[in-house]
Amino acid sequence: MDLTMSCSSLSLLFFISLHIHFLVPGSGKFLPFRECAPFVCGDKNISYPFRHNERPTHCGYPGYELGCDGHNPTLVMESLTYRVIHMNTNMQILEVARKDLSDDLCHGAHVNTTLNSSLFNYTSSDLNSILFYDCDSSPIFGSYPFSCPTSGDSYFAPVVDLEHLPQELCNFSVLVPISQSDEAPDRPPPSEDSDFGAPINHAARISEILNKGFEITWIANTAQCENCTESGGICGYDWKRQRFNCFCTDGAYSPTCNGTRVPGSFPSRNKKMGLKVGIGMAALGAGIVVTLILMRALIKQRSVHFDGEMKIEGLVSSRRYTYKDIKRMTNSFEEKLGQGGYGCVYKGKLGDSQLVAVKILKKLKGDAEEFFNEVASISRTSHVNVVSLLGFCFEGSKRALVYEFMPNGSLEKFIFNRSNTLEVDRQLSWDTLYQISLGIAHGLEYLHRGCNTRILHFDIKPHNILLDANYCPKISDFGLAKICSRQESIVSMLGARGTPGYIAPELFMRNIGGVSHKSDVYSYGMMVLEMVGRRKNIEVAVDRTSETYFPHWVHRRLELRQELGLHGITNEEDEAIAKKMIVIGLWCIQIDPRARPCMTQVVEMLKGSVDTLQFPPKPLLSSPSRSLAACPCESSSLQEGNDSSWGYSISIIRDRLSL
Repeated sequence: MDLTMSCSSLSLLFFISLHIHFLVPGSGKFLPFRECAPFVCGDKNISYPFRHNERPTHCGYPGYELGCDGHNPTLVMESLTYRVIHMNTNMQILEVARKDLSDDLCHGAHVNTTLNSSLFNYTSSDLNSILFYDCDSSPIFGSYPFSCPTSGDSYFAPVVDLEHLPQELCNFSVLVPISQSDEAPDRPPPSEDSDFGAPINHAARISEILNKGFEITWIANTAQCENCTESGGICGYDWKRQRFNCFCTDGAYSPTCNGTRVPGSFPSRNKKMGLKVGIGMAALGAGIVVTLILMRALIKQRSVHFDGEMKIEGLVSSRRYTYKDIKRMTNSFEEKLGQGGYGCVYKGKLGDSQLVAVKILKKLKGDAEEFFNEVASISRTSHVNVVSLLGFCFEGSKRALVYEFMPNGSLEKFIFNRSNTLEVDRQLSWDTLYQISLGIAHGLEYLHRGCNTRILHFDIKPHNILLDANYCPKISDFGLAKICSRQESIVSMLGARGTPGYIAPELFMRNIGGVSHKSDVYSYGMMVLEMVGRRKNIEVAVDRTSETYFPHWVHRRLELRQELGLHGITNEEDEAIAKKMIVIGLWCIQIDPRARPCMTQVVEMLKGSVDTLQFPPKPLLSSPSRSLAACPCESSSLQEGNDSSWGYSISIIRDRLSL
């Protein structure tokens, strides 16, 4: 039997049964109109896109199902249940709190808080915090202790560096967002603080903070629903056809009850109901068969692939290859160029003899977000300092990206190796290093301002800068990129993304400032300083003192007007280039994002004279100086700020949360 034909015929009976079933005998009203009406939970009146989880699926948008515990709506996300504390329908914001931690701080699920990014986003008012359980000692300075009866010492830290936590001190840790906008009581007096005596159990205060929850926004568009409601309808959704429905008294319409009847909706209520119900019962059985057949024969093969097809639909600037094409152009993956956590890169050749680099992606997370990010981001670009994506492969579980070939590989090969020494044939002149830094700046300026949409890269580092035959740099690897509108200055994000050593501090310390294009500026500055020092800024194998952390060391040298002692400086021109790159790099890695230049200013500073550059403050983890003015792209100069002492003051965190 032809599966397509059988499914089509059975689907026809299925829809007949549904529309007969949807007309309520004796009521004279379309059933979905009655069963999809708004419902009340506690003091909240809830309607589309949300639906009660005991109501039919067509009453709400997919993924927005709510329960009700009698007092508050409940939402299940990624296996965790949340209490919905407040709903702002105008702003599409929910205020939620984890129910497991609200019920019992000590016996909550030991899993991190995660969202389904296709349904919800975090807001800029959310702040990271982490709960540590069963610890040998305090895992981070400034954390607050609380007691659990069945485990060792436990701690709460409101703001943490997610990439450098001493996890070996504790058996469990749980990431949970909190709101940084809530008012809170004053801190305990010094006599009660754990720094001055026996540890204080802060469990009650911590529970109070967690119970206040955090904010998330829902993504589903509800603009059509308002028009439907005004026309006398009830909002709903056709999951099969993936479109909005306006349920009216006599059927489903689009977009309002005054619009067009949805094809297949039951049109009349003056037929003999007995016959309709009889036919409906028979056809309903056929509909169940259709559902089972489709789920078994089609959904398994197409569900993941369909989502991917939707994401790459319309990306016509890049050619799509089959996996057979990929094997042919790489000669069955004969020559490997490199390997990383993403997979391997192979040398290949197109039919016109053009050399290419083919990245085969493996071990992709979830729904292969990195792959779609890369295709979507690079397909929007065309710039001499951004690598060109020539094509891609999306076939079943196979994912591959085809780039222009870069003969000189990545920048890190010319900056450092494991012994921090370089062979003579890999030593780049200071003028070449300067031209590379200027080219990267041009590329980032284009991503931030030159595209129709703003692209934030979030993983700028020497490994992701490729060099062509003339050492022209090209930005690559857009797997962590985020696309936003050009008018959007602050983006919503929870948790640090990027590579340790290059991640901007605001990505994990949210009270410093919002995540924006300035986060790429920070990564760029760290990379420029590595280019100057021809070594890694942070040596993981040694303690991070001022002698081993290059930005502090070189800032001190400039401050005291001492010789830089850098490798390869043979004349005054080299020294001027090195100093210019250092000063610009130090400006770029300022802790306060407002104190950093935008990439347009970086380009201007690189092209200008080193004598016109102001000396930057020491880039330490200190509270943002009030004397540092904002540094928008429209500003023509940088404001000089006062230096501040070492160490991020824990009082900033305590005052924020008033523990």
